[in-house]
Amino acid sequence: MIQYAIKNGYKRRYNLLFTITLLLFAFCAAVSLSACAPVSPYTIDINYNPGDTTPEFNKNNWKLLLTVAKFNDLRQEEDKMVIGKVIKSDGTEIPVFPKFRIPSDAVTHAVKDYLTKAGNRLSTDTPAWDLKNDTINQEWGDIIIGGNIHEFEIICNKKLPIRKYTARVKFVAAFANVRKPETIVKITVESTPTLEHIRFSEEKIEEVMNDAMSIAIRRVFESQEINRIFIDAAKEIN
Repeated sequence: MIQYAIKNGYKRRYNLLFTITLLLFAFCAAVSLSACAPVSPYTIDINYNPGDTTPEFNKNNWKLLLTVAKFNDLRQEEDKMVIGKVIKSDGTEIPVFPKFRIPSDAVTHAVKDYLTKAGNRLSTDTPAWDLKNDTINQEWGDIIIGGNIHEFEIICNKKLPIRKYTARVKFVAAFANVRKPETIVKITVESTPTLEHIRFSEEKIEEVMNDAMSIAIRRVFESQEINRIFIDAAKEIN
C-alpha cells in the first residue's frame, strides 16, 4: 500500500514537471516568434490644418488666376516614401509613411487649400515646374506658385514616461509673374513644432506633422511681401 502511494506520488510529480516544461517551452516559442515577427510601420494622413486663423480675403485678388505647381521633393532620403520614424525604448526604429499623399502632393494640396479658403481663384491644373523662368508656360494664368521641399519629417521618441514628438518641415516657395515671365520672389520657410505627452498614438504623430506643414504654409502667405505681389499683379490686369 505504501509502495503504491509512493509510486503514485512520483507519477503526479512527474506529470507536474512535464506540464511546467511544456508551458515554458510554449512561452519561449511565443517570445521567439514575436521577436521575429515583422514590425508594422505607422501611417498618417497629411492634411492642412487651418488652426484658429482665417486667411484674410482681398477682393482684388479675385482678378488673378493663380496656378499652383506640384512641389518638388528634394529631400536627401533614400526612400522618399518614408516621412519619419518612431524610436522605441530599446532603440528599435519603426518607419512612418504617408497614408494617402506623399510630401510633394501633400504640400501642393495644402497650398491650394489655403488659397481657396482665402478666396483666391485657382486654376484646375497642377503642372510640373522646376522654378526656372524659361520653363514658365503662358497658359498658367497670372501667377504661378511652386516650390522645393527640403525637409519633411516626424520623429517620435517612445521612451517612458514621456513621449516626445518632433516634426520638421522646410521648403522654398517661388512666385512668378506668368505674363512677363519672371520669378518675383523665393521664400524659404521652416517649422519645427514639438509635443510631449504621456500617451503614444498615430493620431499624435499625425497632429504634429500636420501642424508643422500648416505653420510653414501660413508663414509664406501671411508675409506682407507676398500680399504686395498679388496687389501689384492685380493692378497690371486693370
